[in-house]
Amino acid sequence: MKNVGLTVSGNRYEIKLEDAFSDFVNKDLEAAGVNLHQDNKPDKLLKAYLRLAKQATSYEDEIELLIETLDGL
Repeated sequence: MKNVGLTVSGNRYEIKLEDAFSDFVNKDLEAAGVNLHQDNKPDKLLKAYLRLAKQATSYEDEIELLIETLDGL
Protein backbone atom coordinates (compact mmCIF):
# COMPACT_ATOMS: atom_id res chain seq x y z
CA MET A 1 0.00 0.00 0.00
CA LYS A 2 1.16 3.51 -0.86
CA ASN A 3 -0.11 6.93 0.11
CA VAL A 4 -1.51 9.30 -2.46
CA GLY A 5 -1.70 12.84 -1.21
CA LEU A 6 -2.62 16.23 -2.54
CA THR A 7 -3.53 19.63 -1.18
CA VAL A 8 -6.61 21.52 -2.35
CA SER A 9 -7.40 25.01 -1.08
CA GLY A 10 -5.08 24.58 1.88
CA ASN A 11 -6.46 21.20 2.96
CA ARG A 12 -4.21 18.14 2.68
CA TYR A 13 -5.84 14.84 1.71
CA GLU A 14 -4.06 11.49 1.88
CA ILE A 15 -5.32 8.00 1.14
CA LYS A 16 -3.67 4.59 1.00
CA LEU A 17 -4.08 2.69 -2.24
CA GLU A 18 -2.68 -0.52 -3.67
CA ASP A 19 0.76 0.03 -5.16
CA ALA A 20 -0.12 -0.27 -8.86
CA PHE A 21 -3.27 1.83 -8.52
CA SER A 22 -1.39 4.42 -6.48
CA ASP A 23 1.22 4.74 -9.22
CA PHE A 24 -1.54 5.15 -11.83
CA VAL A 25 -3.34 7.82 -9.77
CA ASN A 26 -0.14 9.79 -9.15
CA LYS A 27 0.84 9.71 -12.84
CA ASP A 28 -2.65 10.65 -13.98
CA LEU A 29 -2.95 13.55 -11.54
CA GLU A 30 0.44 14.89 -12.63
CA ALA A 31 -0.52 14.51 -16.32
CA ALA A 32 -3.68 16.50 -15.60
CA GLY A 33 -1.64 19.34 -14.10
CA VAL A 34 -2.34 18.60 -10.43
CA ASN A 35 0.70 19.32 -8.28
CA LEU A 36 1.15 16.63 -5.63
CA HIS A 37 3.50 18.72 -3.49
CA GLN A 38 1.87 22.17 -3.57
CA ASP A 39 -1.57 23.65 -3.03
CA ASN A 40 -4.04 23.26 -5.90
CA LYS A 41 -7.17 25.16 -6.77
CA PRO A 42 -10.37 23.05 -6.90
CA ASP A 43 -10.71 23.60 -10.65
CA LYS A 44 -7.55 21.54 -11.25
CA LEU A 45 -9.12 18.57 -9.51
CA LEU A 46 -12.34 19.03 -11.50
CA LYS A 47 -10.37 19.14 -14.75
CA ALA A 48 -8.51 15.96 -13.75
CA TYR A 49 -11.84 14.23 -13.07
CA LEU A 50 -13.35 15.40 -16.37
CA ARG A 51 -10.25 14.16 -18.21
CA LEU A 52 -10.77 10.67 -16.75
CA ALA A 53 -14.52 10.81 -17.41
CA LYS A 54 -13.83 11.58 -21.08
CA GLN A 55 -11.42 8.63 -21.29
CA ALA A 56 -13.97 6.31 -19.69
CA THR A 57 -16.65 7.40 -22.15
CA SER A 58 -14.28 6.84 -25.04
CA TYR A 59 -13.44 3.33 -23.78
CA GLU A 60 -17.15 2.52 -23.42
CA ASP A 61 -17.78 3.65 -27.01
CA GLU A 62 -14.89 1.49 -28.25
CA ILE A 63 -16.18 -1.54 -26.33
CA GLU A 64 -19.68 -1.09 -27.77
CA LEU A 65 -18.21 -0.88 -31.28
CA LEU A 66 -16.20 -4.06 -30.71
CA ILE A 67 -19.29 -5.88 -29.44
CA GLU A 68 -21.30 -4.78 -32.49
CA THR A 69 -18.45 -5.90 -34.76
CA LEU A 70 -18.24 -9.29 -33.08
CA ASP A 71 -22.00 -9.73 -33.22
CA GLY A 72 -21.84 -9.10 -36.97
CA LEU A 73 -19.37 -11.94 -37.57
